Amino acid sequence: MEGKLVKQDPNDLSAIAQLQSSRIKIEKAVKNKELRKEKYVKAENTGNYPQNWAIARLKEICTKNNTSIKRGPFGSSITKSMFVPKGKNTFKVYEQGNAIRKNISYGSYYITREKYETLKSFKVEPGDIIISCAGTIGKAYILPPNIEQGIINQALLKLTLDTDLIDKKFFLLELESISTKLKLHSKGSAIKNLASLKFLKNEVEFPLPPLEEQRRIVAKIEKLMPLVDEYAESYNQLTKIDANFNDRMKQSILKYAMEGKLVKQDSNDEPASVLVKQIADEKARLIKEKKIKRTKKLPAITDEEKPFDIPDSWEWVRFGNLVNFNLGKTPKKTDNIYWSNGEIPWVSISDMQKPTLNKTKLKISNVAMTEVFKGKIVPTGTLLMSFKLSIGKVTILNLDAVHNEAIIDIHPYVDNNNIQRNYLFWVLPFISNMSQTNTAIKGKTLNKTLLNSMLIPLPPIEEQKRIVEKIDQFMKLLDNEPL
Repeated sequence: MEGKLVKQDPNDLSAIAQLQSSRIKIEKAVKNKELRKEKYVKAENTGNYPQNWAIARLKEICTKNNTSIKRGPFGSSITKSMFVPKGKNTFKVYEQGNAIRKNISYGSYYITREKYETLKSFKVEPGDIIISCAGTIGKAYILPPNIEQGIINQALLKLTLDTDLIDKKFFLLELESISTKLKLHSKGSAIKNLASLKFLKNEVEFPLPPLEEQRRIVAKIEKLMPLVDEYAESYNQLTKIDANFNDRMKQSILKYAMEGKLVKQDSNDEPASVLVKQIADEKARLIKEKKIKRTKKLPAITDEEKPFDIPDSWEWVRFGNLVNFNLGKTPKKTDNIYWSNGEIPWVSISDMQKPTLNKTKLKISNVAMTEVFKGKIVPTGTLLMSFKLSIGKVTILNLDAVHNEAIIDIHPYVDNNNIQRNYLFWVLPFISNMSQTNTAIKGKTLNKTLLNSMLIPLPPIEEQKRIVEKIDQFMKLLDNEPL
């Protein structure tokens, strides 16, 4: 629409001359009373377009007769009570759906011949352009040769173009280019309606190249559109890939880490089998000293259970043999005594949005701490994980707190310098979502039995440390954080 898509040809008849000829025809038709006299503001090319282009008003490109620009009948002129089944002597009522779908067969509204005769000023003919005027504004369709005789309804605007002045397909391109302007000047609050005909006739400018250049523009765009559509599809795919890139990359990094492929194994590392023995001894000691309860022995791990291969220096360990974990509780929300004057942070899954948790939305009272939680606080530095509905969300407490029953607090039996905790922070979201889940009422969930049986790939302790350091580096890069 700026004259930059195709070259101007000096041999083309100037659009200014064509438009001037049209204006003379309009004046003559008005004088002969073939057209109504209408005041409209003529537009001129002020230099924003090529020299042989003109600027036309709608009135100047629709000059066949007084109904060349026609909005559908309003009010009681046509109502649903007037519609009849399609028959031999009926006439179609074209509606907005025909313009939007670019299809003449859409719709099943018909009127009698008698009604058609009273509404003939709204009739359409092959080659007319119908434009949607309500809700979905500005969708246009050139009516094909094989249309049924009929009229437009109130949601359509009909235009009959002067094809000696403007190409129909070019006009549709122009209409598309000014669609935003049409929407900005639409009327109505609930359902937007196309601007008034006065606005369309006097305010909207239609850049008018020479007729031959219009056709070259149309041909060029028709040639380019498949390429544009192909590009748009590729762009949409790339946008989707880009939107999911970080999440997919993070999953790939964690997968490589769990398979022992993220960092090199070091033959000087003490193998994980030694660590497993230390963990078993520590668990036995805690049971003996009655610091934790004795639990049912977990079954041995079979080869069929192992989801993937791990390095020889690693071991598969059941979660319940690796850590001691506790389920939380939710004091009755109806008991105000548990929540009023709350001082003790109470963690819900919605609080677990970041790697560390510094505050909670809700707090419980000292009464709830004593009666419901029996005074057992979860200390700062503890790893939490959700295991119901949103499975595998993890965070590390940065304050003393308690939590609800959809969360567990996790305490590795052997964990010098929190190496094991930090390793589990990255492992658990990946592993817990691989594990078998039960279907809960609102989604997926693990239970205590499944949690105990969950398989954890366990590297030597020094390799765990290297894995955590490497994952931290990658995650900061993906999140654009400074290393």
